[in-house]
Amino acid sequence: MLIPNFKYIYADTNVISNICKEGGCTTDFLRHFPPGENYLLCLSTFTLYELSKSKALMPHFRKLFALFPCAILYSYFPLGYKEVKMILGEIKEVDPVLLTPQAIMIEGKKIHPDSLDIVLQTPSVLKAFDFIETKTEELFIEYSTLLEKEEFKELKNKNFNRNQFVNVFKKYELKHRFFGGKNIDIEPDKFSKMKTLEVLGQGLYYKFYSDSKRKISRNDVIDILIMTTAPYCHTYVSESNCIDIFRKIVRTNKSTISTKFMTISDLKK
Repeated sequence: MLIPNFKYIYADTNVISNICKEGGCTTDFLRHFPPGENYLLCLSTFTLYELSKSKALMPHFRKLFALFPCAILYSYFPLGYKEVKMILGEIKEVDPVLLTPQAIMIEGKKIHPDSLDIVLQTPSVLKAFDFIETKTEELFIEYSTLLEKEEFKELKNKNFNRNQFVNVFKKYELKHRFFGGKNIDIEPDKFSKMKTLEVLGQGLYYKFYSDSKRKISRNDVIDILIMTTAPYCHTYVSESNCIDIFRKIVRTNKSTISTKFMTISDLKK
């Protein structure tokens, strides 16, 4: 559900972890985004999953979850499916919100936002966690070997640029992720409305393929998948490497992405 009159402040795992740590950036975050001024702290299911596995951070996150209005947002792939439905005319707009604590009903009653344990047992959240546990490694292998795929044969062993990679990747992703291996022609103006695909393609290029000497890891995939939600938010807050990449995406994208962005260092200014 789109939440009117709120500005979505989208923080990744590094930022939430820093906020939760003793001596972290809690005061700085609240100075930039004070409670009561229609800011909504947003995080992806990937971040929620990583936090749920940390015994050290969870007690602090429970307090933050109770004090500051929060929302859990979809990441790519659910967001991508919503975008496909939009460009096919099945829905009018993409709603990035998976759930807010205030919207969860238990036995007909709304729960208090500090009931994080119930949030973590919500079917939609459990489904997202299952995807993370079973598919992340598979995606890392797939995305790190794209040049071996038939669709990328023209790029293999060549010094290709960002646009060449992203254009091929978008068609590859639509074909194999959304249309069951079929080539479906999408009008360019509709194609450009898939903001998550733009971020994913450019993110993979900068993280995986712009520097052949750079060592890549499973966490790089998670960073990019978390980043795909940022276009649907007011401000994206992350560590410097991700913000460097997102800044390039905002500057060069074809999908009208104009989200503001900040690093943890920016929060402390």
